[in-house]
Amino acid sequence: MKNNIHMPYNFRDIEKRLNKLWFVVVRQKWSHVLFSNWKKIFPVPNHGWKDISPWVEKKIISLLDISKNEFDKLK
Repeated sequence: MKNNIHMPYNFRDIEKRLNKLWFVVVRQKWSHVLFSNWKKIFPVPNHGWKDISPWVEKKIISLLDISKNEFDKLK
């Protein structure tokens, strides 16, 4: 049986996955980084190696229009 426990992502994990989906950093202000693929743009908090909250993670995935499983498979 496959274990579906998910470890929280930090900024670097999110950034790697967004880069695979052709999102790039367009600017940064303080601790928030704006990512865009020139169709969508949204901020991602960057607080060093602290984990991103599950609520923010869920919001980012919903903005990408992909499933949680698809996002988890991007590495």
